[in-house]
Amino acid sequence: MHTFHVVFYKILQFLVRIWFSVSGTFRCSGKDPKASPVLVLTNHNTNWDFLYFGASFKKHMYYVASEHIFRSGLVSSLIRFLVSPIAREKGASSADTVAEIKRRLSLGYNVCMMADGNRSFSGETGYISPATAALVKECGAGLATFRLHGGYFVNPRWSRETRKGRIWGEIAAYYTAEQIAAMSEDEVYSILCCDLYVNAYEDQKEKNYSYRSKAPAETLETALFACPACKSFASLKSNADRLICESCGRELKFTDKGYFVSEEGSKPEFEDILSWSEWQKDLLKKHIENLSEGDLIRSDEGAGLYLVHPQEGKVLLAEGRIALYKDRLVFTSGGKTVRSFPAESIKSLAVILVNTMLFTAEDGYYEVKLPKRASALHYMISYYYINGKEYKR
Repeated sequence: MHTFHVVFYKILQFLVRIWFSVSGTFRCSGKDPKASPVLVLTNHNTNWDFLYFGASFKKHMYYVASEHIFRSGLVSSLIRFLVSPIAREKGASSADTVAEIKRRLSLGYNVCMMADGNRSFSGETGYISPATAALVKECGAGLATFRLHGGYFVNPRWSRETRKGRIWGEIAAYYTAEQIAAMSEDEVYSILCCDLYVNAYEDQKEKNYSYRSKAPAETLETALFACPACKSFASLKSNADRLICESCGRELKFTDKGYFVSEEGSKPEFEDILSWSEWQKDLLKKHIENLSEGDLIRSDEGAGLYLVHPQEGKVLLAEGRIALYKDRLVFTSGGKTVRSFPAESIKSLAVILVNTMLFTAEDGYYEVKLPKRASALHYMISYYYINGKEYKR
């Protein structure tokens, strides 16, 4: 079956490279190691990252993919058949994923994984777990690192549309198996954090590219959930190129270059999403610290609660209102409580796509699908602070 995967991969790679060459939409720099087995670690920027990675490295690779893509019936079966990705459950243990990565590398195959594991809401490479460095050491393979630039503005995590603009990649470095063996885990972790770090706004200061869209601010409230003018939560609403606070009336325009401007004669509190995001995290942390047990943090109507069977499917339990309190997460439908999860019973929580949450509780693995303009990010960061943890990008 591996031979079939390689043949299909090469055909797709050939077509994608032609498209990128003709359209001029992507360029890659850096030296391709053309070696096997190699673990390729990258940052995560767009829904189509695998096309950019595949066009940048000549040799066939197996990809590590989020578990939720394996729950789409016929489409999932086709993906398994054609490319056989390695499943990675978000909001759950990764032991099976690690074992499968090591198995395929041991067979001499190359594997590509996005080290931060999640697309950025703010434009900065996400948190890389030190466990990734341990994996690199355990695999006994070579390591290639790759950075993708421009993807944050072309396909923002918080938006449902793709914008027209520049995107480019670079093979940052290649380390032989012998070089990796001679490094400590701390040294490997240091090179991962350095090689894979991208700040979209640092790139913009240098390049000043435009990323054109008819509605550049649409659904930006899924990423920005606190108003910098009145410090209220869940009061921001987007409309075309505007972000407006329904509590105090503050209005900002979001430009095609990714910056905020004010047309009210005043300077915007924050000119970019990244600095706004850092500020709102601190504001939320202080807010939660000052709450009493049982106080409400956020609620949204029109949410769906599902019980997930990994790589198989999910079962709808109820549709209704989700509410996060300082001591629990509650789901109600028709005025009746369907499920109540004590904060300490939720072992891990993650966000996929724009506003879908996955979490592991004592009795199962769950998915919460929020309405279009609700901020799953707000819930996730709150979860970290409720449990006394630091949220790292």
